[in-house]
This record gives sequence, structure tokens and C-alpha cells, in this order.
Amino acid sequence: MADIFVSYSRQDRPRVAPLVTALEAQGWSVWWDPDITPGEEFDSLISRELDEARSLIVVWTPQSVESRWVRGEARDAADRGVLVPIRFDNAKLPIDFRAMHATDMDGWSEDRHAPAFLSLCKALEAKLGVGHHATHKKDDKDERIGICVLPFVNMSTVPEDEYFSDGIAGEILTLLAKLPQLKVASRTSSFSFKGRQVSIPTVARELGVSVVLEGSVRRAGDRVRITAQLIEAESDSYLWSETYDRQMKDVFAIQDDIAHSIVDALQVTLTPGERRSMQYVATTNPEAYDFYLRGRRYMYSMARRDYEHAIRMFEQAIRLDGMYALAYAGMADAYSHLYRYADASAENVAQANRASEKALVLDPQSAEAHASRGLALVIGEQYEEAHKEFDIATTLNPHLFEAYCYYGMACSSQGDHERAAQLYARAIEINPSDFQVPMFLAQSYASLGRRQDEMRVRLGALSTLNQHIRLNPHDTRALYMSALNLFRVGEKQRAKELAEQALRQDQDEPVVLYNVACFYAIQGDHERAIELLEKAVALGFGDRAWIETDSDLDPLHGHPRFAALLAKIGPAAAVA
Repeated sequence: MADIFVSYSRQDRPRVAPLVTALEAQGWSVWWDPDITPGEEFDSLISRELDEARSLIVVWTPQSVESRWVRGEARDAADRGVLVPIRFDNAKLPIDFRAMHATDMDGWSEDRHAPAFLSLCKALEAKLGVGHHATHKKDDKDERIGICVLPFVNMSTVPEDEYFSDGIAGEILTLLAKLPQLKVASRTSSFSFKGRQVSIPTVARELGVSVVLEGSVRRAGDRVRITAQLIEAESDSYLWSETYDRQMKDVFAIQDDIAHSIVDALQVTLTPGERRSMQYVATTNPEAYDFYLRGRRYMYSMARRDYEHAIRMFEQAIRLDGMYALAYAGMADAYSHLYRYADASAENVAQANRASEKALVLDPQSAEAHASRGLALVIGEQYEEAHKEFDIATTLNPHLFEAYCYYGMACSSQGDHERAAQLYARAIEINPSDFQVPMFLAQSYASLGRRQDEMRVRLGALSTLNQHIRLNPHDTRALYMSALNLFRVGEKQRAKELAEQALRQDQDEPVVLYNVACFYAIQGDHERAIELLEKAVALGFGDRAWIETDSDLDPLHGHPRFAALLAKIGPAAAVA
């Protein structure tokens, strides 16, 4: 049940979005179903949210006063005594609402201290109870401090050193993400601001955080200069800043010092175990660390060529430091993903197994190593052993996002959608900025027949996906994920446009072909879906267990070419 239901015209979404952000910053929960048009498929869901909302803000504009949907929702709320009207563009209110006072929001500049917004809050308090927004944050999750780590600026004379400045920021992000007291925006979300001239308050507002870490890196020979600043978004003022000018071999100590300084500035109290987790150094070899960072940079695109590049970088790191457990774990992940998305060969399964086993031998207390071992076992369909590894990983680090994500994928491949849903939900709680896992969760709910839960997740993910695509228009993975989601929520034309755009951008990438095939399967164009699926398998996609349990492909299960395709792939365990 939401505190506030926002009724508005779709054309007014750009001005409604910052209003919703400001209301949520006050501590209220808001339901505003962005990016869908009302339709028969969602009448029951919208009706339920409307009935249960404790207040309704109607956004009157010249467009919304003409909408029968908006007028109907406003009339219902007025009858229940929960209506809070606001007005933009000096809109002329419908005749039956002119007797009600509407807060004039013209000129509002997204400032939560502006008189118009404070007047709106006062009206809401009259419906919700004075002080509700202050007490609304008792939930443990809401008490976490939101922080994002922006990509550090490469100040070196060599532009190619950008991977190193990105890697430093990424490693600090990883250290902070281990702490349950912090809610750390995902790397994908934070790094979407790379190269953009955006104010700190704007970054914080878009990512839903209260503090931002930014910095720069300059490398010259065996020297490195790192500058970091922690900024409070609301006041746009420094909480802490420092410059480090040291030898490259001290880069690990610098990262550790930055992380601990952030914790101290935010007045976070660490347990002895949490403090130890932030002091762990995976290698003492700066050059090996350099290659490791290069490898991690290639792990985000889900493209064959990038996984192959990552493997070569991890191999270089291991040649320099044969005891580098995280490099072995990274290499194992690269082989596992290469198998799942691009090249389902027995050799990739074997390589993933060898690298993950070595990582565990070198560091049996590494949660990352256990998660990598679990994923390697999954692609070989050794699920029972994989579950044990994931259980160990989540025990060693209850905040390791990848462990829950991989574990959920394993359960999905087995058809255990109930357990998968629980694991995906936990992953989302750890990293609410990720856009892929909510789609997996929605699929799990669909397989369980939990239609309302599925729709709730899909609607909630729309704004995250849209924001990511707006900032990263060439991210093919986001395009096809959004296409699948939009189709499910009724935006079918926009969904098809995004699916075809993804196909144009990466028409020979197996994972892209597979997901666009899923789109055409749910759309009803089964021949097109089979055609793309056959091409995906021909080019290397071969995760048979996932194909068999993917609910998007259910419409193809009776198709003779689909059965022939599964027979062609064969079970992974047989080739492992």
C-alpha cells in the first residue's frame, strides 16, 4: 500500500518525475506507474493501488484536465476524502473541482524547501498524519546511507589509462558495498555519468543517494596521484577530501584509506569483521592488479569479444602473481559467461572449473571465489554442489550481489522459481539500481502464476530501465530487457522498436539474438522467434537448462523446430 497515488497525464511525465523524487525523499512511498498507458490488462492492479493509497495527488495541467482517466481517479479520491490537488501552467480546473484549493506549482525548481513544495507537504500531512514522513524511515533498509561512487577522472597524459581510474573507483565501490550500513548505487548506474557535466545534487537525485564520492587519478611512471572528495548532495558541500601522492605499490593502501575515511565521515560504526573485510588485499603486485582491473572492465557488456579480452587480462595478472585468487575467480566468471552467452563449448566448462577450483585453493575464505565456483558448477548442471558453494559465499559475505544473482539463476534453470524469486529479491535489496535482476524476478513470478507480483515488479522497473537507456542509449542489453518488459506491460509498439534497435546494434551476438527471440515468442511471431533462436544457437548460445525453463519461450514448446533445437544442443553435463 502506497502513501501517495499520483494521477497525471502521460504528456506531463517529465515534470511529475522530479515531484515523485522529492516526495520519496520526504520518506513517503509513491505509486505513479510511469511509462504505461491505462489498459484492460492493468485495470485491476491500478484499481487496487488507487483504493489502497492513503492519499491521491492529482496533477492538473492543460493536458490532464482533458483526460477522463485523471478526472475519474480524482473524483474517486475526492469521494473518499483523500484528494490533494496541485496545478501547473495555471490550468483551468474541471468545473466540479474548482471549489477545492489546488497548490500552485508554477515556477517550482525541484527544491524541497520551496514554499510551493512545503505547502504540498502540509496538505499531505493533513491526510497522512503530521510527522508521518519523519517516522516512515524506521524500516532497516531505509536507514542505510545511500552513496554512489562516480568514475574517477583520468588525469594521466595517456588516455588509455582510463581503465585504471575506472578500476580504482570500482574497487572502492566494491569495498563499500560490503557494508550493510550503506546502500551503494551499482557500478552501471554510477558510471552512466562518466564524461557528463552534471551537478552533484542532480546525480544524487537521479540515483536516490544522499552522498557522492568523486575523484581523479594521475599516473606517471611508478607514481600515482589520487584525489578524492566525499560530497553531501543536499548542501553540495564537502564532508571529506584528500590527495594521495605515492608510489604505485601503495595503491592498495590508498584505496583502503579512502574507504575508511568515508566510513568515518559518515559516522558508520563497523564490527571487527566488517573492518577486516575492508582491509583485505588480494595481491601485492601493482602490475598484476593493473591487468586485473583491465579484465574487470571487459566483464560488463555480455559480448563474446569482451569476455575473451577479459580472459587474456586475467591470464596476464596470474602470470605476474600466481597466488592472485581474485584473478582466477574473474577468469572463471569470464569462461562461465562465455559459455552461457556466446560459446557453449566443453572447453569453456572445463576452463571455468579449473580456474574456480584454483581460486578456492588459494583463498578458501573468499566469497567471490565460492560464488565463481558455484557459477562454474551451474554451467555443468551440477546444481547440488553449486548450491553449497552459493550458500558458503552468502555466509562469508551476506552482501555479495553476484552470489544471490548467480544462485537465483541456478534455481531458475532447475525450475525452482519460488526459491529463485527469494534470491532475486535479496539481490535487488542489495543493489536496487540493477535493471536485469528485476526482470528475472518478474519471470519467476510469471512462472509461479503470481500475476500481480509480476506486474508490480515490471512497473517498478520501468523507470530504472528508462533512465539507464536515456543515459546509455547504446547499451544493447538494456534495450532488449526493456523491450521484453514493455511488451508485458502493454507498451507493444515501443517494445518492438527497442527490440529491433538491439538487433541492429548487435545482430551477430548470440545473447542478443536469444533475447530478441524471446520477444517475438511472447509477441506471437513464432517463426521469427525460432529463426532467431536457431541463429543464436548456431553462433554459440547453448544454455539448454535456461532455454527449457525460460517462461518467455513457453509458446514455442510445441513447435517441432524448438524440440529439434534442444536435441541439437544436448545436456551440458554430458560435455563438461
